[in-house]
Amino acid sequence: MLKAVLEILATTPEKLKLEISTLSRREMHDHLVPGKWSVQEVLAHMADVEEVGMRARVAAIINEKVPKLPPFDQDARATQLGYKRMDPHRSLAKLQRQRRDNMKWLKTLRPAQLRRQGVHETVGKISAEELITEWAFHDLGHLKQILDIKRYALFSRIGNMRAFYDLK
Repeated sequence: MLKAVLEILATTPEKLKLEISTLSRREMHDHLVPGKWSVQEVLAHMADVEEVGMRARVAAIINEKVPKLPPFDQDARATQLGYKRMDPHRSLAKLQRQRRDNMKWLKTLRPAQLRRQGVHETVGKISAEELITEWAFHDLGHLKQILDIKRYALFSRIGNMRAFYDLK
């Protein structure tokens, strides 16, 4: 199963690059889906969480004896770091570099390391393998979010065919 997880992690940056290639800077900046982040904010978040939310936590589980893993307040970080002001192409480039390095590291992990556990302050015990799997799940959620934004951008241009779709 971990092989499929690593494949998702390895291919996400290129999928993101492909999906944003047709978007203008304005489309990446605008909040097209009500109450959700813009593409720009999603990419900034993914670059940010790659190290502090994902790799650092997996490393803590592997290197420490039952580490405590604090919750990650993504909305607070978005405000503190100014996700809204970050260049989406630079965020993607940063994610690509980090992911390349992280994939090399993840492939070195052994079964015993993957079984090691930490304690997440909100959800309790979690193994390194579960966290790596959540990392891929997180990627897919943000890919879907970007696809949803692209759907919203097209929705207003499909005329009466909107009657066949519910974007809620």
